[in-house]
Amino acid sequence: MSEEKKVAIKKIQATGLMRKLMADYFYELDKASKEGSPKVAWCTSVGPAELLLSLGFLVYYPENHGAMLGATRAANNYIPVANAIGYSPDICSYLTSDVGAFIKKETPLSLAYKGIEGVPKPDVLVYNTNQCRDVQEWLSWYSRELKVPTMGISTYRNIGKIENYHLESIVSQTKDMIPALEEISGQKFDIDKLRHFLSLSYDCTQLWKKILETNTAQPAPMSFFD
Repeated sequence: MSEEKKVAIKKIQATGLMRKLMADYFYELDKASKEGSPKVAWCTSVGPAELLLSLGFLVYYPENHGAMLGATRAANNYIPVANAIGYSPDICSYLTSDVGAFIKKETPLSLAYKGIEGVPKPDVLVYNTNQCRDVQEWLSWYSRELKVPTMGISTYRNIGKIENYHLESIVSQTKDMIPALEEISGQKFDIDKLRHFLSLSYDCTQLWKKILETNTAQPAPMSFFD
């Protein structure tokens, strides 16, 4: 039998750039956390990040940390710790693994990035229950532990057609957060800055859509692991 040919696996060219971008991002958060400026906001994945960015906050996403715990196969070390303080094994493992890691004062960030000892300390915690109800409880726990304010948006679920009163409620809840966020950040709200960050988010979404659409080709250029 002829020997099987080894298939050369090409590295994604963006990998090196992405690694540097993530390192710069976490080091910037760590520096701000230690020095107290700029202010750090924790924000859930579909929270009002653009509003926070427009007010000068550096934004940390706790779901990213939960994903890192899963990817490094460390989550199972921490979920029981959260279960032991009363969290059900049936709820989001991102929440329980993250809370458990915090209680044990451990993080994969310290292994990946020299000099980072823990997750950045927040000045405010902001959530949006759009993706799940658990995020409110998640950040509320940190609010009690770290003695920092939490606020957020409670969105409608399973609504079918979007009505005007749905939009009015979300707009009202968003506006209600602005005075407190201005006080914490020390900056005044600027609608043009908000429009700028919303525009960046829109552009990013459109680019991501194009990337996903390339996977309709056969063979697909990307796998789940990419």
